[in-house]
Amino acid sequence: FKRENPLTNQKHICVNMTSISDDWQELQLESVIGFTGSVEGGLKYTPCGKYIVYPLGSIVVLRSLSSGKHAFLDAENGNNVSCIAVSKNGRYIASGQESQGTTKADVIIWDLEKAKTNSISGNPSGGGCLVHRLEQHHGKVQAVDFSFDTEYLVTLGGQDDNNIVVWNVNEGTAICGNPASRDATRCVRWLNKRNDRFVTCGNVHLKVWQVCTKTPKLHAIDASMGSMQRIMQCISISEDDAYAFVGSKTGEVLKFRIDRDNIKSFNEPDSTRPALHDYNRERFSKGVRSISCVINPETGNTNIIAGAGDGTLQIINPNLKLSKTHIAHLSGAVTSISLAPDGKSFYAGTDHSQRYHIKLGKFKPDLCGTCHFGEIHDIIFPKKSSEIFITASVQDIRVWNSILRQELLRIRVPNLTCYAVQLTPSGSSIISAWSDGKIRAFYPETGKIKFTIPDAHADGVTALSTCNDDDLGSSWRLISGGKDGRVRVWKITPSHQTMIHSMKEHRGIVNSVVCNNDGTRAVSGAADGSFIVWDLAKGVRLNAMFEPTVFQHVLFHPDESQYLTCGSNHKIGYWDAYDGAAIRVVEGGAAEITCLDIQPEGNLFVSGSADKLVKLWSYDDGIAIGIGKGHSGTVNKVAISPDQKSIVSVGSEGGIFIWKMEKPD
Repeated sequence: FKRENPLTNQKHICVNMTSISDDWQELQLESVIGFTGSVEGGLKYTPCGKYIVYPLGSIVVLRSLSSGKHAFLDAENGNNVSCIAVSKNGRYIASGQESQGTTKADVIIWDLEKAKTNSISGNPSGGGCLVHRLEQHHGKVQAVDFSFDTEYLVTLGGQDDNNIVVWNVNEGTAICGNPASRDATRCVRWLNKRNDRFVTCGNVHLKVWQVCTKTPKLHAIDASMGSMQRIMQCISISEDDAYAFVGSKTGEVLKFRIDRDNIKSFNEPDSTRPALHDYNRERFSKGVRSISCVINPETGNTNIIAGAGDGTLQIINPNLKLSKTHIAHLSGAVTSISLAPDGKSFYAGTDHSQRYHIKLGKFKPDLCGTCHFGEIHDIIFPKKSSEIFITASVQDIRVWNSILRQELLRIRVPNLTCYAVQLTPSGSSIISAWSDGKIRAFYPETGKIKFTIPDAHADGVTALSTCNDDDLGSSWRLISGGKDGRVRVWKITPSHQTMIHSMKEHRGIVNSVVCNNDGTRAVSGAADGSFIVWDLAKGVRLNAMFEPTVFQHVLFHPDESQYLTCGSNHKIGYWDAYDGAAIRVVEGGAAEITCLDIQPEGNLFVSGSADKLVKLWSYDDGIAIGIGKGHSGTVNKVAISPDQKSIVSVGSEGGIFIWKMEKPD
């Protein structure tokens, strides 16, 4: 296959090609930015203290604290991770999942040492980590925990299942199980020095369970709570196993005695029963979402670290009095608290997907990781800079340093979603498309609003493109597409914004719009199966092409002789720019192809798809020469850095993946 000059009369042939090269290589993942902070207790230290473990969509991420290298544990079924536990001996990670429909939710036991080896060797997606896949619960696995000797694993089903199951870790077999309670159960924890007892809590109940593996049998005793009725959602056990500290939805920390009798005959009365011992009178706002016991090294007393729904993080003394000196305020509800093995510091995670490191002495939070907490819809690099890129997501736009992998600027627009983002050629304005139908421009240095175009499109703006005009001059143009099927051209001046053309040809959502180099033509792709070439001076259609697909992305080839398209038919299409004839159709993958980007020379391009893969393609050969695996959801956008050394992809799980771009010999 060879690109021809569009003005020649040579015949165009539509050809289906093999889409994967025989010698394709796996794209090397340089870094990942992402953390699903909404998972309760999802951020964990490893026992060695050198790594942290956390969920990102349907994968579990192991990150080295010293080198920043990663390992990814993917169950390859697309189900999101709902809970995580790390064994005390550092051999295993257990993760529970949330399934779709009536299928069973898996519990996966992973080999932590193998994952560390993959991280060190620079093979983050390397296999060999899955030890056991356990299937018992329906819908969701609410919580998992290892016994102190790692001999047993206890799993708790979600609200629709609500069963407790105890497993043999080495064999991967179920020992015994039981309904957790008549009402929803939310958390489970083993005792620290016994492998035959664990504690569960939930809606108006706390139970201490005894496990008999010989019978096998599970026996629970309800804690006496008197007139107290609370929804309890997190547990921490004191080091001596004498007390359980529980966080409630109404903001109290409840202290329970958890000693109980061993399993007795059915007609023998209980002589020792768990009971509520005390609770704090000063409530936390929006409930206690996470809790952890910590030993004061000076006194030997057990203090409690409590994380609240309003972002408050505070130490509570043994008398359940709030410390006035050890208090911090984080962004988002505190969903995870994980103590370092030396007991001198801890990590805290929030549902805004931010990670903090806090030393117990100073108790000042050090923000060490930020990311989007919702789906990311777009990404763009400045035209001449590879050190910065911009992402668009739920409620905000963020500017990132691609070398340090750090957030530089956050532009928040609460309760709205940003679907597309563009940067003017000079870099003087960040242009964004929002779900409320407005186009907003911001100053990139400060994030302050520059101008707003109200009612740009009914129901939301979905696509943007600048016209490559000099935006530092008296006026410049902007193209937008919306859910109303319209493509509009805007004239932007320092004092006002005027609509020049409004073109209504599409009958579906405009998913993509792009302008050519000299600003005379634009092409748009929509959900109605059409992509249209527009004359921007006259505001009229020049050509229209149709396919039985939902067009997700449309591109000009850099020499503007061809168009490149992708969509829901799993195919990548090459089209002649002169007469709109189809030249080639390439099988893009096993699912919808969602996005494309092409290098300036036009020899290579990148695609992202709903099958979670990022692919690097040879344009002329029409074959994939590199495949990147790591996303746990649909890849929404890809971008090649201006220096062509890296590829950045963003996805529905909220992750940002940075890949090394290997050029073929």
